[in-house]
Amino acid sequence: MGADIFEQFPDRETFDRYWEGHYVPVTYEDVREAFTDFVTSANGHIYLSDYEEKGCVSKDDFKENLSQEAQFTFQDGLTEVFYDKNPELYETAFALYEEAQMAGDAGKNVAQIFHETFQRLYAEFLDRLYDEVLS
Repeated sequence: MGADIFEQFPDRETFDRYWEGHYVPVTYEDVREAFTDFVTSANGHIYLSDYEEKGCVSKDDFKENLSQEAQFTFQDGLTEVFYDKNPELYETAFALYEEAQMAGDAGKNVAQIFHETFQRLYAEFLDRLYDEVLS
């Protein structure tokens, strides 16, 4: 794609319109099996050890106390499903991000809606996992 990607998507509004026309929604049902399989295989030990030892796992703070392995596993699971449903959008957003990094213009996040959506889904899906499996 290269630098010409900024010609195609010169600003956030242009990318947002592209997003709205192409985004295929990702749902909790898409990641449920991968998330719950990991919790099962880890025998529920998905937290930082000192947090887990206290035995007071609350919905308010469990996300901040997930082990690094759990965070990576859940993020990877979401990334895989997101990519499967939206390969072109994912690659375009990633290319825009990389180009901005290489150009030293990290503040030019044309594809911000991608990152915002990913973070919102990640938090929402962890809440669902907590409600269904961890509470």
